[in-house]
Amino acid sequence: MRLFLPKLQWPFMAPVLLCLWLCFLTNNKSRARAFSIPTTVTNYKCLDETNSNRDSFASFVTMRTGIDLERARQQADKTNAHNCEGGGGGGGDSQDEQHQQSPGSSDVVFWMGEGHLYESPSGNVIAKVEGFDASRGLYMNDHHIRQFSRKIFWFRDPETNELIKEYKGKPVRPIRYDWQVFDFKRGTSSDNGDPSMVPILPTVLKGPRSVPCMPVTPRYAGKDVILFQCPLFINVETANGPYQAWEIYDYTLDLSHDVVHRPPSLSWSRQGSNPPFLEEGNGVMHFLGHRYDRFEDLPQHIKDLVNDDEEDYGLFRAPPLNMEEIHLLEAKMLSSKKLSLITNRTIASASSSSSSNGKMGIGNKSFL
Repeated sequence: MRLFLPKLQWPFMAPVLLCLWLCFLTNNKSRARAFSIPTTVTNYKCLDETNSNRDSFASFVTMRTGIDLERARQQADKTNAHNCEGGGGGGGDSQDEQHQQSPGSSDVVFWMGEGHLYESPSGNVIAKVEGFDASRGLYMNDHHIRQFSRKIFWFRDPETNELIKEYKGKPVRPIRYDWQVFDFKRGTSSDNGDPSMVPILPTVLKGPRSVPCMPVTPRYAGKDVILFQCPLFINVETANGPYQAWEIYDYTLDLSHDVVHRPPSLSWSRQGSNPPFLEEGNGVMHFLGHRYDRFEDLPQHIKDLVNDDEEDYGLFRAPPLNMEEIHLLEAKMLSSKKLSLITNRTIASASSSSSSNGKMGIGNKSFL
């Protein structure tokens, strides 16, 4: 009987054993898939549901210039369609009226702040530094934005806070750039594997001084904050001799776009040649600031300074409007330089003549 039972039960046990074997195989395949899944998914360090649809280029140019990319794109499409139709018809304004302003965008932006100029390497405070940059953005295409800007910074006494107009007998003037034009272009690769975090490639298109620029690198600080680092290393020849410096701009953008409580902010550090009113040597500047969206929102004492009729600062109430304005400013500067050169040559010639007659005079070398 014992020998008969196994033979009798085998046909009934076979299906059970087959099911157990299939379950075993299925389990092993599932485990294999579980271990192989990470190798089939791109390893994005910062990619998640919060930031996977973010774009570092769009975030930066909107923060820095205020440009509303969606509205600018619509206007460009409308212009292209208008041109394709032979310039006939208008009536495209309703689309602009229906467009809701994109978060973080503004027609113009002002980056205002303050800091200090330090003597290096002692660290003694020479002056307080205060000023702002005014900018606007122009849409070239989805991967290229042009910035029109101007900036001005004043030096103040670190103890009295009064504007410094003279230092050890030398006149002190603000640092001012009446115009600058930058191009920002989208980079093509990211060093952390996240395609939404490409670098931004800046170049100086026009300005009183042209310097080489390095890529702007984005980094997430949590899920809703992006940091942008903009390094700048300068080694150029000027009319006054070599100019060497390094500067680093660090921007912080809160992607919730709560401009009332957490506006975009800036930290700027610089080490290099001292301003013209100081003796030869290097100094260090550090500056902290944040973005305003209207000139009217700047601190009252800054607005009073810009609006002072006795000073030539009215230009800084707004950024340059377009390239036509830039060309006019360039022509004005060139004309001023020519006039200054003619005047200096005339004075130098007269001084040389006086010296040859045995009288005290100023040699040409003083005007180089």
